[in-house]
Amino acid sequence: MTSKERVLTAISRQAPDRIPVDFSANPATLRRLMSDFGAGDYADLLAKLNVDIVDLRGVVDPVYCGPVPETVSRPGGVVENYWGMRTMTMATATGPEECYCDFVFSESATLDELAVHRWPETDWFDFTDFSARLDTWAHLAIVASGASVWQHPTFLRGIENMLTDLIAAPKTATFLMDRFTDFYVEYFDRMLSCAGGKIDILRIADDLAMQDRLMVSPKHFDEFFAPRLKKLIDMAHSHNVKVMYHSCGAVAGLIEKLIDLGIDILDPIQVTAAGMDPVYLKSAFGNRICLHGAIDTQHLLPTGSPQDVAEAVRRTIGELGPEGFILSPSHVLQTDVPTANVRALYETAHASSA
Repeated sequence: MTSKERVLTAISRQAPDRIPVDFSANPATLRRLMSDFGAGDYADLLAKLNVDIVDLRGVVDPVYCGPVPETVSRPGGVVENYWGMRTMTMATATGPEECYCDFVFSESATLDELAVHRWPETDWFDFTDFSARLDTWAHLAIVASGASVWQHPTFLRGIENMLTDLIAAPKTATFLMDRFTDFYVEYFDRMLSCAGGKIDILRIADDLAMQDRLMVSPKHFDEFFAPRLKKLIDMAHSHNVKVMYHSCGAVAGLIEKLIDLGIDILDPIQVTAAGMDPVYLKSAFGNRICLHGAIDTQHLLPTGSPQDVAEAVRRTIGELGPEGFILSPSHVLQTDVPTANVRALYETAHASSA
């Protein structure tokens, strides 16, 4: 099987020739791994790790041609993008990490203030040669990522304010969520149309849970999230593209609802969160949704030995495979994960399912 065939087989909840694997790392970690693995470029690193999936974001993007700068530098090392989202690189105990900050609507967000914000339009992006640039990655399963109906609004409003708005100011929450939903439906519809069938998966990311419980109630999920997610899911499916939904944390209480909406792949299976035991998830949902992730990035990968990692990979493949499972770290690899553990993860995954 090619990597693309392997991933699509897993998504269809059949058994591929081996368990497909995925990869992502933050910029500082990626630079280190490129050096440690002697990779000439990103494609070479994925090949050395036997990775089956490529996320297009930052790899193959449409050409930005908007009327405002794509990013602008602000005082104190803050960078603002065309949405108005602001980030800065923070020093952590193990290395640099990009964090969201200075939320532009954190103090006030009347509907009038929101209406006059400079909201981006899909015409700010040129897809002219987009399809041709995908050909380099044709052997892999290709993921278009960046869609969001909740998480991205929080980067303008702040998550505490957004959670409060669901109850105290639902018109504000609705306005912000609709702005992002409508943009992403149109943007990814254009991307998938221009890709000419070369994109396999649309990834939506909206963290809905904490370590021990849901962040939003099932009632609020039904009212605010479900109808907007459905628009994205139906659009992707109209292009014969599968949908991956990402939510960290204890999201088990919403999996049934996500399946009913048409989600094809659940990411990232945060195994240390409440209710996210892999054996339970496989038993309860494994015949209706593909599971993606499950290799712990909170404790195992940062502090375990390579032997610990190898054992966990073999155990996880046994619990969640051979059908309907894509193995991956349960979060973007950060600077606290040593290269030896990354090597153990991908070498063991390849050897265990070859």
